[in-house]
Amino acid sequence: MEMNSDKPDESNNEIERLKKENEKLKENQKLRSQNIKPISDPSKGHYKIKLKYIVYAAVAVIAIFIILDIFVINHANSSKYLTVGENAPNYTFTAENGSTLSLNNYKGTPILLWFVATWCDSCAEGNTAVADNLNFFETHNVKIVELEQYDDLGESGMSISQFISKYGNNNSYVHGGVASYNMTLAYNTPPTMQLDIFYLISPSGKILYKGEGIANSIPQLENAITKNGL
Repeated sequence: MEMNSDKPDESNNEIERLKKENEKLKENQKLRSQNIKPISDPSKGHYKIKLKYIVYAAVAVIAIFIILDIFVINHANSSKYLTVGENAPNYTFTAENGSTLSLNNYKGTPILLWFVATWCDSCAEGNTAVADNLNFFETHNVKIVELEQYDDLGESGMSISQFISKYGNNNSYVHGGVASYNMTLAYNTPPTMQLDIFYLISPSGKILYKGEGIANSIPQLENAITKNGL
């Protein structure tokens, strides 16, 4: 009788298959004992991990929006546009000689408080216009305090002393200085910050007039000084 040569191979293949299944079963049992998902079902575990990170990301995004919203609301409540008739905020600034001053140092005297950036063209023109009309300000005893806004509004310009000297015809009537961060924010409210903004302040500290671009506002400013009996 002839022997079928295929049967031994089939038996060997079946034995190998059973061995592999047995090894796989042992591996799964080992993983379960370690509280690890069996390797035969990796997709579900991957899905759970992916979903977990999606939830974390969504929570983080929501938290960021809440924080930003709170910041914007608080900033809006703490910073407002100053209006004529209210008291001028009494913040500090650094004078040209390095001393720290505030508006209280000028109580009893009318002040033209002017905020500039020393790289600003209209501010340079404003210095020339003010210098050309110094007689009017002197006659009405209006002190002029010209302040570089904090950090020159993020740009690089000359010092306030050089700026006044260069464009103000070397006059000594205008007192220069550098505004503090809080003073800049109080008088020049973001996000629409102006390069060239000024306030006429009474001897008692009230805002009598405000404007932007002093070079083109000299007639209106002089009218406000006269109108308020200064």
